[in-house]
Parts: sequence; structure tokens; C-alpha cells
Amino acid sequence: MTLSATFTLNWPGDALFGAGRVDQLGDVLATRGQNAALIVTDAGVEAAGLLGRVTSALDRAGVAHDAYTGVNPNPTTANVREAREMWQAGSYDALIALGGGSSIDTAKGAMAEILTGEEAFASFQRDVDKSDRAVPPFYALPTTSGTGSECSLGAVLKSPERKFVIRGRLLQPTTVVMDPELTLSLPRGMTACTGFDAFAHAIGAFTNNQVNPIADELALASMRLSIQHLRTAVEEPSNLDARAGVMMSSYLGGFCIGQKGVDGIHGLCTPVESVASTVHGQVLSTLLPHVLRYNFETLSGRYALAARRLGLTASDDDREACEAIYDAALDLASLTEAPATLADYGLERSQIPRLTEMALLSQATQRNGRDMPAENITKLYEAMI
Repeated sequence: MTLSATFTLNWPGDALFGAGRVDQLGDVLATRGQNAALIVTDAGVEAAGLLGRVTSALDRAGVAHDAYTGVNPNPTTANVREAREMWQAGSYDALIALGGGSSIDTAKGAMAEILTGEEAFASFQRDVDKSDRAVPPFYALPTTSGTGSECSLGAVLKSPERKFVIRGRLLQPTTVVMDPELTLSLPRGMTACTGFDAFAHAIGAFTNNQVNPIADELALASMRLSIQHLRTAVEEPSNLDARAGVMMSSYLGGFCIGQKGVDGIHGLCTPVESVASTVHGQVLSTLLPHVLRYNFETLSGRYALAARRLGLTASDDDREACEAIYDAALDLASLTEAPATLADYGLERSQIPRLTEMALLSQATQRNGRDMPAENITKLYEAMI
């Protein structure tokens, strides 16, 4: 690819980064003339005292607030509907998502319903950005470091039938407050799993079939931050520098997938999550070795380039360089303590045709750097059962 390639860059809004920035949130809203906020979050964030810290900041600035705390770990269309109904029943002029990807995606789903007047699944089937309704100011305060939802264009939601993705520039938070102090209470396992998600975003964006050289550079930066800081953040949870490093990795990874999307690792992951009770980062860790080996067959040069740019190898041999990035990826994946096979998640061989069918519909699968026809997807799933 040459730098003269044609591409589009959609840059996100404001990013307020640093320890203690959450305590300035009320002043930010008040300065902008915003007087009442609806906070979308979950019970775990509330129990950890993080919701209280946000509401205290709003109180000091005289900003009224209410909170929807019913978000599920895998956010549902019911969560979206409840948050949207709460918004419409009040007189709010700002929407705040506080939490991991689940809370941010729920708020995005509510935003889609506010803008389109339709349920979230209907928004999945239409262009949200064609709405002519006023877009409320939208703040994202991530308490995990992995999904990148704080700056991406999409949200992953679950209906009674399936998981689906909604996308639109109008769903992108207009202001992100990235305070690593909000992640200090994140348990070891969640730190590892969300952090590995960020790495999977970056490596998927860098190697998929979309063209965006600026996003590629930021994907490399995201991977570098993950490699440098994720293990430390897991093993030394009070290390604020490491927490800040993985938070920045998440933000950059989210930006990259907003520009380029991901790849087959995520494309094969979503069907598994649709039929089994799983942890996203663990499923990614189970899938990653198989998809990397699959992609190395035709994309060795691309992965080798990443390995060299990341300083993982000085070898001129592409195969050796691929092994270097493979080893680095598996080292991060090991932090999630993921099951080795899909059978360990309760899946059976009889479910593979359905998994393949769903994977084929995924934009992530379609963007994989190596083509993924049905027979190859089936073989990959069979190798993982």
C-alpha cells in the first residue's frame, strides 16, 4: 500500500486524559451550559464507588443527574429500551456512559433509538447518521481498558435471537474522559480480558483488507502499548502508569476499528458468544492462535512488518518474524486464562454449521486479510472444538 491510497479518516471528539480528570466532569458540563445528565452504568460500577465519584463531581458544579444502573454484562435490547425510556421521561441535556463497553454500548443503543425513533435492532438495519434529530452531548467514561467503545462508531448488543452491531458517526461519544484511576479497582481477570480485547482490535485492524495508513500507525502504537503495559497492569493492579498505558491502548484500538473494522478473530468470536455464556476476551484468546496461523499462510509479510515495527524481531525472514508476533500475542492471551477449546465453553460439533452461518454474515469476517469462505470457517471451528 502506498501513502497516496484513497481513504477516509473520522476523528473522534474531545479526549480528556489523565489521573483525576473525572473530578472535573461537572465543571466541563457546566461550562458548556449542560444542566442535567442521565448516567448509564451498571450495578458493579455503582458498588465500586465510581458512580458516586461521578455524581459528586456533578453535584459540585450544580449539574442535576439521574442514573440507569441496569446494564447487563452482555447488553441487551431491553437495557437499551429502559435507558431510552428513562431519557425520554426526563429533561436531560447530556448523556453520560460510565463503565466498560457494556455501559457505553447501551448508551449508544439508547442514542440510536433517540435519533431514529425506532428500536435498536431496526437501527441495525438503517443508517443512523441520516437522522435529522438533535444529537445530545454524549460523554463516555470508561472504567475498563479494552473495548474501545469510548471512541468507536459501533456498539454490540444482544436481542433474544442474536448479537448484532449498530454503527454510526452520531453514536460516537463527543467527549471521552479517560481517567486511569477509574480502572484501579478492576479485577485481575477483567483487566487481562479487556486488555487483550484492545490488542485483538489493533492487530485485526492492522492486518485486515481495509486501507487507512493513519489508522495503521495508530494500530501499531496500540499494540506496542499493550505489549509494554498489559502484563504489568494485571500483575501490579495499583500501577497507575501501566493502567494508563492499557487505557491509551484501548482508546487507540477503538479509534482504529472505527476506521477499518476488525478481522476474522472477532468475526468468529461473535457467533460463539451468541450461543454460549462466555467472557469476550477469553473467547478471543481461544480463537487467536488458530486465526493467526490461518492468516500467516497469505499475510506473512503484513504480520512480519508489524513484528519488526514493534521491535519484536530483527529477522529479515518473514516466517521468523511471524513467530515473534505470534509469541507476543500468545503471551498476552495467556493472561486471560482462557479455555483451550470451544468445547470447554459448552459448544458441540453439531453447532458448527450455525456458527459458520453467523460468521459469514459478519463484516469482521468479510474484512479479514485472507478470504474466509464457509468451508475454511468450518474447518477453523472444527479445529477448536
